[in-house]
Amino acid sequence: MLKKPLTAVAVASLLTLTACGNGSGSGDAETGADGVAMGPGVTDDKINVTVISDFSGPIAQGGIAGSLGVEAKMDQINREGGICGRKVVVDKRDTKYDPQITTQQYRAAAPKNLMVAQFVGTAGLNAVQASIKRDDMPTLSASINTQTLDLPNVYVAMPPFEVELINGLTWAAQKAGASASKTVNVGFVTSADETGEVYLDALDHAAKSIEGVKVVAKPTYTNADTDFTAQINSLKDAGAEIVMLGVTPAQTAGLIGQSAQFGYKPTFVSSSGAWSSSLAKPLDGLLADYYVSGGYGTLNDDNAGIKALTKAREAYAPDAKPDNFEVGGWINGTVVVEALRKACEAKDLTRGGVKKAMTDLKVPFDDILPPIDLGDGDSIVSFQSRINKIGKDGVQVPVAGFFESEAAKSWDESRGK
Repeated sequence: MLKKPLTAVAVASLLTLTACGNGSGSGDAETGADGVAMGPGVTDDKINVTVISDFSGPIAQGGIAGSLGVEAKMDQINREGGICGRKVVVDKRDTKYDPQITTQQYRAAAPKNLMVAQFVGTAGLNAVQASIKRDDMPTLSASINTQTLDLPNVYVAMPPFEVELINGLTWAAQKAGASASKTVNVGFVTSADETGEVYLDALDHAAKSIEGVKVVAKPTYTNADTDFTAQINSLKDAGAEIVMLGVTPAQTAGLIGQSAQFGYKPTFVSSSGAWSSSLAKPLDGLLADYYVSGGYGTLNDDNAGIKALTKAREAYAPDAKPDNFEVGGWINGTVVVEALRKACEAKDLTRGGVKKAMTDLKVPFDDILPPIDLGDGDSIVSFQSRINKIGKDGVQVPVAGFFESEAAKSWDESRGK
């Protein structure tokens, strides 16, 4: 809220920032030699797309792995001849997981790229949402939460974290034998911000939907927290037998590691965004009761999609350490490829053309996750997830098949009401 009248200089500055999108939309289209309309980042021989992610900050491990999935997919497509006779070039931008730096990187990338192939970081995405809307910029988000779904021109091609958490609690409660005659105490750990509030809303809804579940503690954290003694004591003193983690890998490491030090051993269940293979070594021996509810497959799966990803990664970056965030990047990369192909068929490689191609885009993933339909871009594409354990080198191993819970679907129906 503005508490003082704006000066003429301040008004002029705001108008300048508003006008300075640095990334024009479909109005600047040229026509290529092949008759295809070309927007920003497109030439007769190249299609430039950007990955805006954390490559050197607190979630760099996941950011690097996720980008690798996108890059490997584009490298595979380029080796097969590219798209529309053009090579797809990935422009990587490091945000350090800082919203201010994210804003700077987006502004620098926007005029040079047709679309955002992968965007990591909800806070950063919120910081540039007005620019994404103004620039008509098609954006694939790796921040797979329902807040992101509501942003203009932003698409989520995987089940959101809220669905993973609801399904995870449903599975864990059943595993613990929760029923009318047996109460199971549950605790939730989320961030003390708007994102955490949405996770809590989803988990509270799930708890009310599952007979025998009693929520006994809801400790929160800030991104600056490194000591989780208070949160652990809250959970332990309340007798939480199942702890749901709506966190990032940094908090997963601290919570599981410090819980072990205090002799507290509940069943931990997290969303896919809470685990990175880099945690395997420091948490070695402490993961017997830790599970990940993931909305897409793992690198340990034996299916055509994972085989294609593995082959592409080994060709593109043979020395890269496997991490399951690669799979999420590969999924986003696959959506980009299918959208660009559809836009090419319509002879419209502008941002508007890509957005039109994304509408009702149906994408098969060769069993990495169930086929999706992006629809209008504002809806959850799938309510399915799968429960995984942590295997060798931190790579997830499935312990149950894909399923969807009634609690997840009914929560979505109640959102915003």
